[in-house]
Amino acid sequence: MNNTVFLRINGREWGGWTSVRISAGIDRIARDFNVAITSQWPGSPDGSRQIKNGDKVEVLIGEDLVITGWVEALPLRYDASSITRGIVGRSKTADLIDCSAAPAQQSGKNLFRIASTLAQPFGIDVVDAGASAAAVIDAQPEHGETVVDCLNRLLGQVQALAYDDEQGRLVLGTPGSAKAVTALVLGDNILSCDTERSVRDRFSSYLVTGQRPGTDDDFGEATIAAIRQSTADSGVTRYRPHTLQQSGTATTDSCKSRCEFEARQRAAKTQETTYTVQGWRQGNGKLWKPNQSVVVYDPLNGFDNETLVIAEVTYSQDNSGTITEIRVGPADAYLPEPTKPKAKKKKSSGGIEF
Repeated sequence: MNNTVFLRINGREWGGWTSVRISAGIDRIARDFNVAITSQWPGSPDGSRQIKNGDKVEVLIGEDLVITGWVEALPLRYDASSITRGIVGRSKTADLIDCSAAPAQQSGKNLFRIASTLAQPFGIDVVDAGASAAAVIDAQPEHGETVVDCLNRLLGQVQALAYDDEQGRLVLGTPGSAKAVTALVLGDNILSCDTERSVRDRFSSYLVTGQRPGTDDDFGEATIAAIRQSTADSGVTRYRPHTLQQSGTATTDSCKSRCEFEARQRAAKTQETTYTVQGWRQGNGKLWKPNQSVVVYDPLNGFDNETLVIAEVTYSQDNSGTITEIRVGPADAYLPEPTKPKAKKKKSSGGIEF
């Protein structure tokens, strides 16, 4: 299979890189790339065709499109023996990370419709890959809030993921929605493993307290922790309690969801592992991709044909060879935190109704 990396910029393909690094993941919204070449501009011996910051770029591995985005940096490094020029960029969805959301009041709409409205000014399409169609609340961006910060609040309400695809679109979906055809197997295709297996952030029990509405005769300390919900993590055997305060006006359900989420995600994060495999493609010639469920056999790490989710892939190529770093973990490790309820506010007329 063709693993040559090309950058398509200004209608022309550039190649000949001495190092390549391309990363994509389900918990990062925008994939990125960093390529470099030594001694001369790629694809042009005299460097007559210049590439500028802000140019639209498509990154391809052979015939496979992997990123559609923008050039963001043009690093230059040299010494007495060599000159190295690079091109760095991110997906189109990077603007959703960096930029403020337009003020908009939206009620009774689902995640897809609200995300589409938020992304529209940036020319970014939104893909519904299985997100909940339930209506969400608290959808108005706060003053100066980025699009991603606003989206994160909405994702927590419906327990969905937001990430980008090869075409620079925003995708709304659930963990492990596609399947890898090749398993990760110790003694076969796994070259190396890197995992901490840390329990530092895990606790034996989680208690979430919330404040109920007060009255003129019932207020202060009596209402602050009036709602209490707890759960335990059987994987932590010594006494390690952890108490969290739910912000805003809480409910029994919101406190229960929060403590159960904390226990599940912290336990799942313990199992996160990064594997390195040779090459960039699976057995059927397809690239390794994020959000694929993959079977992992690694008895040294406690995985006995366990199905995990590929959270991130990084394709790299340099003098050491061509490899893929694949970060995997249980699906619970990547679901967003349930939305914390806010205190009720008076309605204002400052928003724009869509």
